[in-house]
Amino acid sequence: MKIIAILSSSIMLFSITAFTQVKQGKMSYDVYFSSDDPAASGFAERMEGSVLEITFMDGKIRSDLFAGQMMTNTVVMNKKSDTALVLLDGMMGRIAMKNAEADMDEERRLAYENRSVELTNETKEVMGYMCKKAIITAGDANEIIVWYTEEIVPTYRKGDYLYEEIPGLPIEIYGNWWNLDMKAVAFEFKEKLKKTDEIFITKVPEGFTLRTADEMNKMGQ
Repeated sequence: MKIIAILSSSIMLFSITAFTQVKQGKMSYDVYFSSDDPAASGFAERMEGSVLEITFMDGKIRSDLFAGQMMTNTVVMNKKSDTALVLLDGMMGRIAMKNAEADMDEERRLAYENRSVELTNETKEVMGYMCKKAIITAGDANEIIVWYTEEIVPTYRKGDYLYEEIPGLPIEIYGNWWNLDMKAVAFEFKEKLKKTDEIFITKVPEGFTLRTADEMNKMGQ
């Protein structure tokens, strides 16, 4: 009888946990950039005040990086399509791209294919969420540290911020790109979403010029 009671309690606890998982919403993060490299430090200063927003629901993801004085970088992905809409709004103008996995260059493809994700037992509380630590190692041995919560789980996880192998939503992200140290720390979560058709639209907005990945590579972007 005791074994049955224990099993019943475990099943009930699992059911409650699964039921209370949040599967849609928008998380906002303060993003900090820094560098010891004199050539990159000026760039980091212009990124001051950066904010990242990750919005997700029903197999759809949108990320908006408001990168200080530099630009806004928006990416919209839909699980039903292999093409993502990328919008860049900054010094280069307003540029749109339709990126498919087949457009990924060889260096990035190898880094993606060779990356490893280690889910550790380390925990800490961030913004009221109990978080676990994950370590992502890319093909170039660059490490990304992610503290994630299993209380919020996007059903579709892909792209630069949501990882298929990590069973939850990042609350803190630490990494290094182009000689810049980056830290993203969540500060607000909203579960209710409005005007979702507009949020996740993959049509190129008016005022944006559609360019190919080859064109952007030639421009050095």
